[in-house]
Amino acid sequence: MSEPKARDWATTAEVCEAAGVATSTAFDWSKKGVLPAYKTIAGGRRGRSSRWPAHAPAQARWVARMLEQGFTFDEIRESLAAGEFKGGK
Repeated sequence: MSEPKARDWATTAEVCEAAGVATSTAFDWSKKGVLPAYKTIAGGRRGRSSRWPAHAPAQARWVARMLEQGFTFDEIRESLAAGEFKGGK
């Protein structure tokens, strides 16, 4: 039997757990441009189910550290644009 194929995406729960933030915060960070865009795959009464790029948990951890160090969202976006996040894309 062959090995299961590795996922090329992350769940919202994985992104939130990596940064220690609530679901609403992860979606807010994405809207602010400090996390990558997610793809909504289901919605409705049970809530939204989304898939994020595989590197999103690492990026969320990085963003949380930057915020803890006092960086602003503008500064974090500038750092991202400069390629300072090395967690993969």
